[in-house]
Parts: sequence; C-alpha cells; structure tokens
Amino acid sequence: MPLPSLPHGHSRSLLAGEALFRTGDPCIGLVLVRRGALELRRVSAEGRTAILHRAGPGESFAEAALFAETHHCDGIAAVASEVTIHPAATLRRAAMAEPALAWALTAHLAARLVEERARAQRLALPRAEDRLLDLLGALPASPDGARRIGRSWKAVAAELGLTHEAVYRALARLERAGRLARPAPGVVRL
Repeated sequence: MPLPSLPHGHSRSLLAGEALFRTGDPCIGLVLVRRGALELRRVSAEGRTAILHRAGPGESFAEAALFAETHHCDGIAAVASEVTIHPAATLRRAAMAEPALAWALTAHLAARLVEERARAQRLALPRAEDRLLDLLGALPASPDGARRIGRSWKAVAAELGLTHEAVYRALARLERAGRLARPAPGVVRL
C-alpha cells in the first residue's frame, strides 16, 4: 500500500554493503527506498545471515523504528541505494495533527503486517522447493510470463532461511520436474 504524502525527510545515498544502521543504534525513523534495495539483516550465533525484510524502490523500511528506541537488527544496502529518512518524532507529531495521515500510516503498517504473515507462512513450509515456488509465485510476471528475481540466489536463500546450496538443488529439482525454467540469469518462468 502506498504511503501518503509525508512531512519532509532527508535524503541519503548508500553504497552496496553500507549500513544505514546497526543493531542497537538509536532508531532513525521510517525509511522510504527511492532507488536500490535495503535489507534488514540479523546474524546468528553460528554466523549465518538471515534477511528479515527486503525493501525496493517505493517501499518502506524499518517501520518498527517509529515506535522503538533502538534498532533490533542491521539495515544494509543490498545494492547502491537512495533513501529518504522520515524521523519518527516528526511523523508522530504530523500524525497527531492530521488524522488522515495517522489512518494512512496505520493502513500502511497493517498491509506490511499482512506481507510479513505471508512470509512467515512461506518460511514454515517444510520443503525448499515449496518455499522457493511460493516466493517466485509472489513475484510479478511480465506479459511473457517471466519473473525477475532482482537479487542474487544467495540473497533469496537467506530470505528463505536456506543455504544457497539448498536453493540451487531445489532449483535443479524443479527444472527437472518441469515446474520452472530459467531462460536467463535472474529470470524464471513458472
């Protein structure tokens, strides 16, 4: 769900791999991705990176920062990115003064919750093939049926809670079974 017009924020450019914030940093506010992609990442005790959320152009990021004191994970630019940061205190004041803005923010946060529930359901699927098909099926298809991944298979693996080797094996099994085709790098057809 698109966000309404928000009070003025400030822009920031990030290089690929650059941190917008780290776990424990003071919350910076609501982030809107204008170009590129940002990921909320958490590293396990074993050193495995989990991608909790990925936001691309036009999407919001770090919504919990509107109501928290510190960030609960790392916010990393997956690729070179441009963002607008709307400080939480500014947004809260604006929402109190404009009920329509408050309701629009509430609707946006509710839509994000629905997305995250779908992601949780995907992660509960027991087989790698099922997780992968669920994720790929949620991508928009072009008129020719192609779906663009928009990130590396390693990033997809992290989103699915799998190793990249498990994703490659699942892709191979799905191709052999005729359930998907990879006509070009980063493109699939279901």
